[in-house]
Amino acid sequence: MTKDELLAKLQSIEWSDIEFKEATWAVPKDALSTVSAFANTEGGHIVFGVKQANGKFTTTGVTNADKMQNDFLGQVRDSNKVSVFLPIDGTVHDLAEGTVLAFYIPEAQRHQKPVYLDGNPKKAHIRRGGRDDTCTGDELLRFIRDASNIRYDAEPLDVDVTRCFDESSVRWYRTRFAASNPGRDTAADDTAFLRTWGFLVEQGGVLRPTRAAILVLGSGEYVRQVLPRMVTDMQLYRNASTEYDSAVRWADRLTVEDNLIKAWQAIVEFYFRHSERPFAVDASTLRRDDDPPDYISFREAAINLLIHQDFGDTTRVPVIRFFRDQTEFFNPGDAFASREQLLDPGDKEVRNPSIVNAFRRIGLSDQGGTGVRAIFDGWRQLGYLPPEIENHRAEKSFRLRLRKEKLITEAQLLAQASLGAHLSEHEAAVFALLMRNGQVDLADIKALTGLTGAQALDLAQRLTVQVLTEPLSEAAHTWRLAPHLRTRFTAELTDNADENQPSGAGAAATGVTDQVTDQVASEQAELDQSLDRLTEVQWRIVSYADAPRSLAELMTHAGYRQRPHFVAAHLAPLLTGGVLRPTIPDKPRSSLQRYVLTEAGIQLKLLREQTVAKPNDENGH
Repeated sequence: MTKDELLAKLQSIEWSDIEFKEATWAVPKDALSTVSAFANTEGGHIVFGVKQANGKFTTTGVTNADKMQNDFLGQVRDSNKVSVFLPIDGTVHDLAEGTVLAFYIPEAQRHQKPVYLDGNPKKAHIRRGGRDDTCTGDELLRFIRDASNIRYDAEPLDVDVTRCFDESSVRWYRTRFAASNPGRDTAADDTAFLRTWGFLVEQGGVLRPTRAAILVLGSGEYVRQVLPRMVTDMQLYRNASTEYDSAVRWADRLTVEDNLIKAWQAIVEFYFRHSERPFAVDASTLRRDDDPPDYISFREAAINLLIHQDFGDTTRVPVIRFFRDQTEFFNPGDAFASREQLLDPGDKEVRNPSIVNAFRRIGLSDQGGTGVRAIFDGWRQLGYLPPEIENHRAEKSFRLRLRKEKLITEAQLLAQASLGAHLSEHEAAVFALLMRNGQVDLADIKALTGLTGAQALDLAQRLTVQVLTEPLSEAAHTWRLAPHLRTRFTAELTDNADENQPSGAGAAATGVTDQVTDQVASEQAELDQSLDRLTEVQWRIVSYADAPRSLAELMTHAGYRQRPHFVAAHLAPLLTGGVLRPTIPDKPRSSLQRYVLTEAGIQLKLLREQTVAKPNDENGH
């Protein structure tokens, strides 16, 4: 932690990644509880020499920095006090008010959790907000299952192999396997097939089904013995997600307490039934023939929910909720990879490798590392905001939201146009999210663009070179709008977030005459015509100016006869805002002068056409 980062945190609040301790004379008794909590969650900083009072932090300093550091590190490295060794980094900051010690506690590896104190697993903690909470019994069991070297889904079960499988599911699976792997199904019967592909294993001379075998292909009664809860719960709501609470009743609901193959078939049927746009689905693969982006994203998210859930967790149910404005997926069990790592190609460590491989063999799970990327790629093609991921280490849960909200709006396109900067498609997408959120990190850029980490970093640096962004934290790869843009755009875009506000093109500058091009060229700095949205007259101009048009042609098309008012109120803001450009900028009074859309203007026109053509969300649910 740098000194600047520490000073910034002192102006904020304690949360999931930092804990302040006064610790003037000695290591606080509860310091190791924070160590356990950070190690079991997502890591964080513990800072000695800061006092909290009335919600504010005051630097008090430590009296003997060397002794404090040695005492703390000695306790952390004592295996009788902390169950695992943690590579802790510490920094010393000499502030005017005193010396402050900052230690970074890393997240422990999966097989090391739960990290507990005094040799007692019941003294394991997790970080929730600014608190260190003792793990409950269920939370401890989740850690223990995930830490095991023998994966939970690979364990053999003592059940009758002649009765535990659902024949129709096995038949369907073998048909899909043969189609996906020509010539590889040479088994004489189902038992031989199941044994060949790891669904049956020999134990003490007896064939036993694995837990994965029952979950994927088992008959209903055996599935319910192995998993005494629903496999998934699908709920359809007619309202927006913001209106949801526990008292809101669903319009339709489907629960599944059967094997994963039947669960997948039920999910697709439910999706098909509520789609407003009919489509054909291949009966053997359950894939849409045309695989449009909205279905691809939903399909990959639904499969992700089925195969990566924690099947040992019987207290929570995977849920898919369809709202008007988004589809939300909740899963018991966190992803072992970070959000940024999930967006990278390549295989990831998974909770249920046997189940993942079973789905992968029949083409229902794409090759390692591509599923989450396919979700993001499909949503990006629709022009929506990137899917939202909440990978909750403390709760050990995973949430994915597919929001049906366009990334680039009219106001954002107008803001970008006014900059006069030439942004690539990827740069424009990142800049749009910056104007929404105020800052982005490397994972955001990868989510927006599909670029690799190195390419995303290069893009961020290009925006900084153009003085559009500035690094907020180089270590965390985080950027925010440059200072001159924060004051210029943030409040403006916030004020215009409500689509029901009166529209307008901003105040027209006083004294604009017929010689509009000349005025724009010579007095652009003095004009205060901030376009936040276009008037209907301006939309008529934009729709007509995709080819060079004279002033007279534009006026006729817009239905205007009074030239001064037309120029001042409608044309000048489009020129100063970078939506239109003159074809002969160095000869503003030329009789041959024409006006045509800029690249930003073309994008605005396309956005308008898409909005008019598809006033309702095209995702269908």
